[in-house]
Amino acid sequence: MVQTNTKKMGYFAKQHKNFKKNKGIILFIIPALLLTLLFGYVPMSGIVFAFKENITLTNWLYQTLTEPFTMSHIVNVFNDIEVITALKNTLIISFAKILIFFPLCIILAILLSEIKNQTISKLLLIILCLPNFLSWPVTIGIWNNLLSLDNGLINNFISSLGGERVYFFHDHFKFLVVFLSIWKGLGWGSIYFYAAIMSIDKEFYEAATIDGANKFQQIWYLTVPGILPVIALQLVMNITYILDAGFDQVYSMLNLVRSITYDEQILGTYIFDLTKSANNIPFTVAISVVQGLLALFLMLGGNTLVKKKMGRSLW
Repeated sequence: MVQTNTKKMGYFAKQHKNFKKNKGIILFIIPALLLTLLFGYVPMSGIVFAFKENITLTNWLYQTLTEPFTMSHIVNVFNDIEVITALKNTLIISFAKILIFFPLCIILAILLSEIKNQTISKLLLIILCLPNFLSWPVTIGIWNNLLSLDNGLINNFISSLGGERVYFFHDHFKFLVVFLSIWKGLGWGSIYFYAAIMSIDKEFYEAATIDGANKFQQIWYLTVPGILPVIALQLVMNITYILDAGFDQVYSMLNLVRSITYDEQILGTYIFDLTKSANNIPFTVAISVVQGLLALFLMLGGNTLVKKKMGRSLW
């Protein structure tokens, strides 16, 4: 018994010593932890709204405690045509980004790494990253001027060739979402892969050159396997965020074409519009709950798939 108490005192004494040693760091972290709890976890209590029949902002606490639990709002999410349309648009845009944008980032990183002059290579990467620092409203404003139906540079060129003017933001909305994502984020998205390529030992390439391997063979058998862990990580993260097709971008673009609001909505913008109306809070929260659960399953499924096919995983 005495031995056990001694061990316990020894443990607590050790923790007390560690606390005194790292007191400054711990005190520095405490405000961040409190803010995380306040703004990250306390609001999650609102999930209960999705399982209540009627909730209003004026009397939400009393209704939360007294209203019976129900699954009707969760069921309604899968029966609502507008939700299904928003989900379909979200999946189309997200899958297009994974199939086009993701490989382009890898290809760009490989191309930049093949430039012998590292100064020029890094300079080009910096230039390609510059659009990422433009906000979405600014980016969309620039391209709205270029693609304007009446006096846009692109439409003027099409008209000069005898073609009909095109309302790009209306007729090719999803294509434009993917295109602008690539234009704005391609350079930034390639940084991870570029850094991973630069960390590969150059002696491997020298040995491959001596053995007679050409550039394509070096890329396929050395570069790609060397950055495979980064590819796996980024692929899992992209799969996890399939249900987030880019709220800032799509919402800014929808402000230009509000006549097609419900045809081109994604889940994020649809939830935001419902939140502003505040007419059906439980249904809005139910959509968010379903979205969060689907994202969790996508992360677990994506991690399992990548682990099985690529031999890499998040854990």
